[in-house]
Amino acid sequence: MVRTKGQIRSAKSKGSAFEYDCEYSLQQVFGDTYRTHERGYVMQYDLRTDIYKKVFECKCHKSMSWNQAKKYFHKLLTYKPSEYEPYLIFKSNQQPSLVMYFGRSGFVSVREFKDVFGVDFIKHPPTHKNKKDFENLEKNFPDLEDKK
Repeated sequence: MVRTKGQIRSAKSKGSAFEYDCEYSLQQVFGDTYRTHERGYVMQYDLRTDIYKKVFECKCHKSMSWNQAKKYFHKLLTYKPSEYEPYLIFKSNQQPSLVMYFGRSGFVSVREFKDVFGVDFIKHPPTHKNKKDFENLEKNFPDLEDKK
């Protein structure tokens, strides 16, 4: 979806972009992390790594209460494969990304992304091309104009 200046992002596009950011960030640690939706799965979680046996649910809301986070984590526990570890990655506007997971003691813990995974949470590179990119492409490959 291409937005014009001043257009407000929908909750769905915001959540999808957050999933891409989570996937991109987690691939620094777990290289085989993938979005389940892209593989054709209809799961109750967004990301999965089969080598490390972890599943991730990603939530980005304008604001999120602890009760909501707890509800999402319990839902993840219900639907995850039995041998996989669950992680809820969530973020509210202008706040750091937090992770809810089972800590070493077996209790549910909530910590910042970097503290749990040892890497910074980073945004994925943009996937759309802007007009300047296409102009540069035409300059670098002049025979493209002949095929128009």
